[in-house]
Amino acid sequence: MTLLLSSHKKTKEEYWKDHPFLTRKGINLIKSYNLPRVNIGLGRYATYKNYGEDIWRIGYESKKLNNRWLNSTDKATEEEIDKQLEEDLKEFSDLVSNYIHVSLNNNRKAALLSFAYSIGISSLKTCRLLELINNRASKNEIIREWSPYINRLWCSGGNLLVDQRRMELDTYLAPDKEIPTLVPHRCRSKICLLNLPETYTGVPNQMKAIEYLEKKIAEWDPSGAVLRRFFRYWSEKPRSLGSPQRQKGLD
Repeated sequence: MTLLLSSHKKTKEEYWKDHPFLTRKGINLIKSYNLPRVNIGLGRYATYKNYGEDIWRIGYESKKLNNRWLNSTDKATEEEIDKQLEEDLKEFSDLVSNYIHVSLNNNRKAALLSFAYSIGISSLKTCRLLELINNRASKNEIIREWSPYINRLWCSGGNLLVDQRRMELDTYLAPDKEIPTLVPHRCRSKICLLNLPETYTGVPNQMKAIEYLEKKIAEWDPSGAVLRRFFRYWSEKPRSLGSPQRQKGLD
């Protein structure tokens, strides 16, 4: 009897499907603000201990390398510490997902994973930001809670940590997909929904207007009949591939 073995090798993205909170953007965000230690030259890294700890670490605070505990003589290449970081984040991302009870897009997952990795899972559990996210708080409330970290009120990690918090917030609020550029058209109204992607900048008054619009649509306000029809048409299954210039779509 002959066994046929599949030659298909899983990509990282396929392998990460078992860890829904782990994304390439989240890993890159963490690596951008958490520099590996201790570089001994020629692309190799040595083990180290954090102050007050008795545990050897390597690279991005990893406690293990190739599924074994570290000792004082271990060395690793850049490729090895990157691989170990991904292994660490698989387990850590699953812990984070246990405390999130709402659906989030990939940008929000990436931002929250970076934030949690920085403050620790114990701090995340008691964090008001987590409560706001699970309660589907408005963008203004999220910004208000995230701002003290950016404004140094609760931040003692210097400019690098302030920049990290700002980048996390920007990533959290960013849409997952590209907004298509719409052709300007003649419209009697000064504000036209069809031109919204070109005029939206995310300033507070615009965010307030969008939240008001979302609230009215959710409440089925009679004056929102035109808007409901607009969103119904917008959400219909397309009957063609659309513009040839846009066939590759939104990535």
